[in-house]
Amino acid sequence: MKKNTYLFFYRLCAIAIVAVFAALACLIQPAIAADKKYRFVMVSHIGSNDPNMKWLTLSLEEFEKKYPDVKTEYISTNQYSIQEHVRLIEQAVATKPDGIAVPIVSSDAMEGPLRNAIERGIPVVAFNIPDTRPEGERIPYLTYVGGDEYLTGKRLGEFAIAQAEAGKIPKPKKVMCANHDAAHQGLKARYRGMKDAMKTIGVEVEELFIGADPAKARNTMKSYLSANKDVNYIFTVASWSSPWAWGVANDMGLDPDVDNKGMTIICVDASPVALGGIKRGHVLATNSQGFWLQGYAPMEWLYWYHTLGYEPQSDIITGPIIVSKDNIDHWEKLVRNIFEKAYDDQDTW
Repeated sequence: MKKNTYLFFYRLCAIAIVAVFAALACLIQPAIAADKKYRFVMVSHIGSNDPNMKWLTLSLEEFEKKYPDVKTEYISTNQYSIQEHVRLIEQAVATKPDGIAVPIVSSDAMEGPLRNAIERGIPVVAFNIPDTRPEGERIPYLTYVGGDEYLTGKRLGEFAIAQAEAGKIPKPKKVMCANHDAAHQGLKARYRGMKDAMKTIGVEVEELFIGADPAKARNTMKSYLSANKDVNYIFTVASWSSPWAWGVANDMGLDPDVDNKGMTIICVDASPVALGGIKRGHVLATNSQGFWLQGYAPMEWLYWYHTLGYEPQSDIITGPIIVSKDNIDHWEKLVRNIFEKAYDDQDTW
């Protein structure tokens, strides 16, 4: 009986020791998780003057909550230029991060610094804008996460054609595509998509470079519309330029509200200004390209690359989704939840 008592005592002690170590492990684990093992940098062309920045920064915050061993950094500038973007990439690479997410605004300008990063063992994920060259020629990043900018223009054009055929808006005669950045590959892809959509009904789409200065952009559009009186559609490849286009058309008496006569305006991105334009009847449609995912998913793939050795086998397309008066209430609620009090400040109508 005494031997059995000793065995029972030893087993009880062993169980107690295991329980103590398990408890200590639970206490220690959060401390270990809190240590930042990785640092990922998003080098963006979207600065704080662009309402879409908040989609990205909020998704990075959410990512860090799920992966507390990762530190994310968001780098951008409000004084955008290709040269400044390249400088920011080179600056980020010099800090030796564990991963970089970057839009390929210009393949030619960014190829050198990004290939340098990859050769130094820094994985790169493209977001928002891909390198559109064939896979064997493009910058060898892990994957692209974002919308398809060509499809954005094409789907918006197809939506407008369907609405016109239903008699809800005028049939297109000629489309002016207002582009503020001639070097931006993504914006030019939107233009090409709209051009190809309109080509199916024999309608010309002409690109007009308006610049990013509001006064100069308005003057440029006014001069163009005065000389091209057959234009009855304006496609602004940035949402924040849509109020400029509407204001010019309205001042010229071109009846730019959404109805079955006059001018029709289309823009891009589910931003407060785009949704405000739809809500007021100034804009026919815009799109969502899944901006929140474009912040979160690149970080997750960089994390999985380091921790699991995973490499995605295809690009990850997050949009476009057409937003119009038919689903505006859903999108306004969703975007207000993201922007909160800043929503009304950024609705510049």
